[in-house]
Amino acid sequence: MFRKIWTPEMVIEQILASNGKEPLNSYYYATHYPRVYAAAERMFGSWGKAIYAAGLDYTKIRKYRVWSKSRVVEDIRGKQQIGESLTCKHAQQDCRPLYLAAVHRFKSWKNAVHAAGIDYTQIRLRRSMSERQIKEEILRLYKAGEDLSYSNMRKNYQYLLAYGMKKLGGGSWANARRACGITENFRIPKTKRLRKAE
Repeated sequence: MFRKIWTPEMVIEQILASNGKEPLNSYYYATHYPRVYAAAERMFGSWGKAIYAAGLDYTKIRKYRVWSKSRVVEDIRGKQQIGESLTCKHAQQDCRPLYLAAVHRFKSWKNAVHAAGIDYTQIRLRRSMSERQIKEEILRLYKAGEDLSYSNMRKNYQYLLAYGMKKLGGGSWANARRACGITENFRIPKTKRLRKAE
């Protein structure tokens, strides 16, 4: 398969084709059309300049936040609160605008995480969790009455969901739960589950 080679004219054509049909702010394009976004930044110097080159007013288009240091820190803390992975690799792949802003404002992703009051060494340790550690963490949540459904784990404990599926379940969260000995209804009320675990 041949890789598409973008030219300035093609980038402008893509922008104009999307105008009025899809959002043209940098976050949307970086998320939905990363190759176009990357080509625009490479050729024009920034996404905003590419928009202006297409004859559009970026001040009217820009709907996403301006990344200040405090906004970067706030977003990182928010991701921690919902259990989303804060590894550098995850940030680059799944929240690239935040990652780029963090590097721009703090010189590195690690520095930005530290600025948010989070110990980055602990994040690195999570990345190398053993099967035993994963089982212990899943069982800890289970005994605490946490909802171990896929949807809840994805929302609040994404890192553990990913590691459990990869190292315990062969790609399946249900198999990961079974590998921990959890075969009963994992959505039963917290009070009953706690009583059962005692």
